Amino acid sequence: MKRAFIILFILQALVMTGCEVENPFSSYRAHFVFDATIHPFNQANSPGQFICVRKGANIGEYKLTDALGNTETRRIPQIQLQQSPFYYGLGGLIIGTPMNCNGDLWAFDWACPNCESASSRLNIDRVLGHSICPDCGVKFDLNCGGIAIEGKSRPMWQYRIFGPDNSRIIQN
Repeated sequence: MKRAFIILFILQALVMTGCEVENPFSSYRAHFVFDATIHPFNQANSPGQFICVRKGANIGEYKLTDALGNTETRRIPQIQLQQSPFYYGLGGLIIGTPMNCNGDLWAFDWACPNCESASSRLNIDRVLGHSICPDCGVKFDLNCGGIAIEGKSRPMWQYRIFGPDNSRIIQN
């Protein structure tokens, strides 16, 4: 009986190690509040379109790159700054609606998960919905959950998105 228990324990340990799934969510802090019905944030609601945000040069500022690739600096309203600080993950945020995800908004970290450096910000191919690391050359597909499609890397880091009522928007 003792021998059977040891064999069962070893088999269970082997099965458990084979079922490990890598956590897709980032451990970096991200908190960015926006109204997805107002331009240019509403662009992120269109399938295959992505906007990018990152910390600005001054306190209370952020840089926004819209779905067409135009970048501008914006100020965060003082009331929002008082309510809660904004965090932009490691390299900034890529927010959009992938083509294959039932219209759900997704948020990815703008930094390459392979290089894991804030300075390794991905270049976005807005026509194909791909992102490419300028440092290691890995290419990711934003429309398929941020998986690596050229080169070897884990998928892009994801962040959870919450709706206006603080209910979590489920990402597959």
